[in-house]
Amino acid sequence: MAKCNEDQAKPFAALSLATLSDQPNEDHYHHHDQTKHVHSRTKLVLCCGFIAALALLIAVTFIVLSLTVCHLRNPKLTVDSISFVQPLEFVNGQVNSNRNATVSVMISIRNPNWASFRMIDATVTNYYGQLVVAGGSVRRNETFPQKVRAKRTVKMNLTAEIVTTKLLESVPGLMEDLNGKGLDMRSSVAVSGKVKIMKIFKKSVYLKTDCSMKMMSNSSKITFLDMKCKKQHVHPI
Repeated sequence: MAKCNEDQAKPFAALSLATLSDQPNEDHYHHHDQTKHVHSRTKLVLCCGFIAALALLIAVTFIVLSLTVCHLRNPKLTVDSISFVQPLEFVNGQVNSNRNATVSVMISIRNPNWASFRMIDATVTNYYGQLVVAGGSVRRNETFPQKVRAKRTVKMNLTAEIVTTKLLESVPGLMEDLNGKGLDMRSSVAVSGKVKIMKIFKKSVYLKTDCSMKMMSNSSKITFLDMKCKKQHVHPI
């Protein structure tokens, strides 16, 4: 009877030993899963940190460029001189109303930007009081400078035709004024164009400068004297 009980107890002992021998493997697998989870979490943190640092670097670079190289400034328009190409013609001491006069206006355009300033058109208008007595415009073509390169200055010559009949109608005593204190006139020069960097930073401007001068007769020669120009006006377009 005792021998039978001993034989029945042996399988249980073997089962108990087998169960105890499996526990180290379970601990190993559990430790491996924890290590894998920690590594995955570390990679995720590093990836997020890299993306955040890259985004911050791009933002700082964009801000620096927008405040320095990509900061678009207004080109500067300057009127250098105004003179006659074809002056008024006199017949028997009077102005010949059958022939108009041509005025030449020399201007300079300075581009302070790091990108080219592309000009669209340029106009010049001469006034006596509020009456337009001369005008001319130049649009972009093969003779008109299409652009002013970065950090460069371009000189241009604009011409305007003075309509003699309009001038005589507005100034009945034209000859007396020319031979006396002179004829007060005003010239308005305007240039429009745009500057663009990487198709992101864009600026379109309308530049305008007004100049006052006296038209006088000096030894049978008509000239402009005492030219004074105001600071340019800038209008966005």
